[in-house]
Amino acid sequence: MSHQDLMFRSPLRGSEEYLYNQYLRKHLQSQNKGQTTKDSERLKTYKAEWAFRAKVPSLKRLKDIKAAQKYIDKVTGSVTYTKIDCNRRPNTQISCRAKKSSNGFGSAGLAYNSHIVLDTYTGMDIYTVLHELAHTAGHRHHGRSFRQALVTLVSRFMGRESATMLKAEFKASKLACGEPRKPKTFDQWLAAKQRMEKMRGLKSA
Repeated sequence: MSHQDLMFRSPLRGSEEYLYNQYLRKHLQSQNKGQTTKDSERLKTYKAEWAFRAKVPSLKRLKDIKAAQKYIDKVTGSVTYTKIDCNRRPNTQISCRAKKSSNGFGSAGLAYNSHIVLDTYTGMDIYTVLHELAHTAGHRHHGRSFRQALVTLVSRFMGRESATMLKAEFKASKLACGEPRKPKTFDQWLAAKQRMEKMRGLKSA
């Protein structure tokens, strides 16, 4: 069951049901940081990616924006992209253009709803494009679901070995890539809460 399915509707403020709803909101945020709160794992994700890039020095580089667009069409037209796309927008084309000041400074790539901007000096390798496509697929942060989508794309378009290396760097940086933990049911949460309260009572006695 989803977090929404488990939530109580209009619980009395301060009641156990109200507190359980608060627990569900916090649990949801912790399992995919950045989705509904600050993109707190962005820098850690970037650092893990830099470490990955250092181990894959010969990343395929796309010749120009036209070649980048052709590659984007290939990826977005695949079954793999359809599976990671949480926007559910069939037949939506992702367009691509060059960054106005392509000088290697700032972001190598930027992703918007249905288009990508690439620095033609630093952003023309296929990994940068896959990173941005993970964003256009609806993962507009650098949390768990973004990393899962990115690893899936890398596995399909760069190979399983590259995906394994990327996942290892995420793991080394303590960035989760696996399936999120399921929240406790109300009965499980209440039992855990009562056990904690009992332990606190014994300590203060």
